[in-house]
Amino acid sequence: MQRFRNILMVYNDAAAHQPALAHVITLARQTGAQLTFIDVLEDLHLTPSFSHTALPDDFLALRREDIATSLEALGADLDRVGIKVELGNPPMVIIQEVIRSGHDLVVKTARGPDTGLGGRLFGNTAIKLMRKCPVPVWAFKPAAEIRFPRVLAAVGPPPEDGSDNRLNKDIISLAAAFTRAAAGRLDILHCWRLHGESLLMSGRTRISEKALEAMRSQAEERARDHLNASLLVPELTGVAHQAHLLHGQVDVALPAFIATEEIDLVVMGSLTQAGIRGVISGSAAEQIFYAANCAVMVVKPPNFVSPILP
Repeated sequence: MQRFRNILMVYNDAAAHQPALAHVITLARQTGAQLTFIDVLEDLHLTPSFSHTALPDDFLALRREDIATSLEALGADLDRVGIKVELGNPPMVIIQEVIRSGHDLVVKTARGPDTGLGGRLFGNTAIKLMRKCPVPVWAFKPAAEIRFPRVLAAVGPPPEDGSDNRLNKDIISLAAAFTRAAAGRLDILHCWRLHGESLLMSGRTRISEKALEAMRSQAEERARDHLNASLLVPELTGVAHQAHLLHGQVDVALPAFIATEEIDLVVMGSLTQAGIRGVISGSAAEQIFYAANCAVMVVKPPNFVSPILP
């Protein structure tokens, strides 16, 4: 966790979220990271004739004072913790703050399925941050104790442009750091399929069963080599871990593994293609955000460029 030096956490003053706030305050203190809390007020239920500009000058300052009082009660050193209160669209304002101030991690607690999200743990703000925020986004549900003894590193495919495997090594490094901090267990999972496998197995092609099996064997061997190469990170030293190579679609196999193994935190990439601005609607990362009942950290590729301007 020493990697993160400038953390931005989205503030939530509900009682259930207090342990999460305290957890991140402690994490920043232990690692020496700069910590800033941001609160974005989106809907003040103002009449059309009463705009944001007509608010009292001290409105945001008063809100900031309330947050400061709450954080101080949780053990925050207000001389070292930043507090920002803004008006606007939450994901956009948060991303703009990330870009302007050079934050390297965004932390967001879930509002939970009991708040009108149709059973989903993470809401629209978390989804939009996952899609467009240029730095890792760590989202988890509030709990009395914040701990992640079962961590999963989801290794994505090799880079399509032939570049190095930095994203997958970053995923494993971060997952290993969480595992070490919790004295827990790390699983490392890579899902593979033969390209065009569904069509090739449909019987509509003239490829023989023997040739198909040879192609699948080659694809599996390439996937195994990729997984083994991804494991060559020093952060794994001394961390209890097990690697898994599973055949199947990642958006099916990964959620099933999370549920079966009762994973507490999954660290994964956004799986964005090289050079694409914006992100990943419909990707495996987004499917996990919609389906998972565990904490999720989404890591961006090195060449990711956010579509949001500062």
